[in-house]
Order: sequence, then C-alpha cells, then structure tokens
Amino acid sequence: MQDIEKRLMENLVPILGLDSVNDIHPESALVRDLGAESIDFVEILYMIENEFGVKIKISEITMNDYGAEGFPEDGRLTPALAAKLNEDFDTDQFKEGQTTADIFQIFSVHNLAKVIERKMAE
Repeated sequence: MQDIEKRLMENLVPILGLDSVNDIHPESALVRDLGAESIDFVEILYMIENEFGVKIKISEITMNDYGAEGFPEDGRLTPALAAKLNEDFDTDQFKEGQTTADIFQIFSVHNLAKVIERKMAE
C-alpha cells in the first residue's frame, strides 16, 4: 500500500502543479488540501490507468454508487454506511450525515490509493 501511495503522490505533483512530493501527504484531501479541480481528475484517472494499469471511474471517487445499497435517497451517509466507508478505507473521516459533495471535498490520497489497491487485486 505504501508503494502505491508513494507512486501516486509522485505522479500527482505535476498534475496538481505542486513544487514537490513533500507538498503531498497520504491524508491530504485532493480537493480541499491540494486544490484539485474537475479537469485535474480527468488527468488523474488517465495517469492511474497508465501508471497502475487499472481503470477507475469518477463515481468511485465521488462515492455516488458506493456499495450495494449506495447512498440513501436524501444523499446523506447513514451510520452504517459511514462505518462501512471507514472500514473499507481504513480511516475515521467519514461521518453520519455527510453528503457525496462533502466526501468529494475530503477524499484523500490515501483513499485513492485504497481504490487503486482494490482494483489491482481484482
């Protein structure tokens, strides 16, 4: 997992216009902390496909179709779905009541590395 995070961080530097890999940490949120914009995600997804050999859909980052049940109709995390996300992503950042927009803002380098890791294992 650390190798995936390291390679991901190195590849994000030029995409996000950062000075150094030292500007990125596993817990850095792509949007909130690193300033990723929608156009950056096109490049990030392309880079992941080339660098890691897996194809990721933007919905796997925005969580719009996460899990078998997905989000409830009101678009907010239930306690059970928040717990599942925290377990699947090895974090405690997901909380009851968050929306997909909230999650997109806090989705971290570590979270993205977990998605890549799962895809590589498939």
